[in-house]
Amino acid sequence: MMNDLSRLAFYGGKPVSEQPIRPRPVIDEEEIKAVEEVLRSRKLSSLAGDKTKKFEEEFAKYIGTKFAIATSNGTTALHTALAAAGIKAGDEVIVPPITFVATATSVLHQDAVPVFADIDKDTFTISPEEVKKKITEKTKAIIVVHLFGHPAEMDEIMEIARERNLIVVEDCAQAIGAEYKGRKVGSIGHISAFSFYATKNMMTGEGGMVLTNDERMANKAMLIRHHGQASTYHYEILGYNYRITEMQSAIGLVQLKKLENFNNMRRKHAKIYYDELKGVKGLELPVEKPYAKHVFHLYTIKLTEEVEVPRDDFVKYLRAENVPAGVFYPTSLHLEPLFQNLYERGKKLDFYKNVKYKAGDFPVSEDVSGRVFSLYTDPVLTDDEIVTISSAVKKVISVTT
Repeated sequence: MMNDLSRLAFYGGKPVSEQPIRPRPVIDEEEIKAVEEVLRSRKLSSLAGDKTKKFEEEFAKYIGTKFAIATSNGTTALHTALAAAGIKAGDEVIVPPITFVATATSVLHQDAVPVFADIDKDTFTISPEEVKKKITEKTKAIIVVHLFGHPAEMDEIMEIARERNLIVVEDCAQAIGAEYKGRKVGSIGHISAFSFYATKNMMTGEGGMVLTNDERMANKAMLIRHHGQASTYHYEILGYNYRITEMQSAIGLVQLKKLENFNNMRRKHAKIYYDELKGVKGLELPVEKPYAKHVFHLYTIKLTEEVEVPRDDFVKYLRAENVPAGVFYPTSLHLEPLFQNLYERGKKLDFYKNVKYKAGDFPVSEDVSGRVFSLYTDPVLTDDEIVTISSAVKKVISVTT
């Protein structure tokens, strides 16, 4: 039975933190000087300068692949990866339902069919057993999302792909620097995509990267990124303007040097959260599997049935305590209107006509989406602020269980 809600700041009580605690990108003079250098050079485009080429080389070296192709953002990286892998109209691509929407919409941009497969209840990453159930003769690829910074079970996924001759695309947007059995994510599948959005473990404001060891895919990705242009004003394939800028690449070169320290700080903050919140009734804390090095893009907690308020109310109460909290993601994608109405696309493309999803199709994803909330681990936050955020969680839990 719930205790007195009046203790909560939302209902007039004193907040745990007097001032709002705000996560934000870590930017110092080094990033500012790097951008200034590019501006003074007047070479702002990746077609004119050398920062992007160097960023690609350094990032490929860090992850452990032969080729890297920088793009304008993580979504264009995903789309480029799928196009470079040869995904075409009518092909089926297996994706998890709990992820940012771009994982699935990148499939639609190729006029291919996103086929959802449920997730693992502990890591929230795609379940290999569920992937097996979704494979048909039309399946051409699997997109694996290393969600919140925890690697998916890659050995099993790669074995499935080998047996069925499928392409594995790694979505590493939230897992830059994470490791699976000692290997950096993004170096295990056939091709991978990264995001450098402002909130990521390293950032360029916007920006993305495609990585692969396959020379054919790499060459195609380079064509796709720049209008399909094989030589000046001569075009081989349909392409796009997905180029990154020299300013973004300059920031990326600086941030890449700091990434290991950033990730170590995120892991330290995750350890503080764990120490502060372990054993607290109503909370299921994130796991780190023995095979994984988790980089904790977010510290994502699942509320148990002991909590007597909806998750959204819980987060509302938490934010009123002047601490940051988010919901990633509030809906399993198969229930979003875009994917509920794929038959509308079927009016022009027949292979969408029979794609129908309903509540109950993916019980783990649906349960998780209604129960999870995330705490921030950003390096800019202090250890004391992490403790304060934890105190706010304990305060809200104490009156909602």
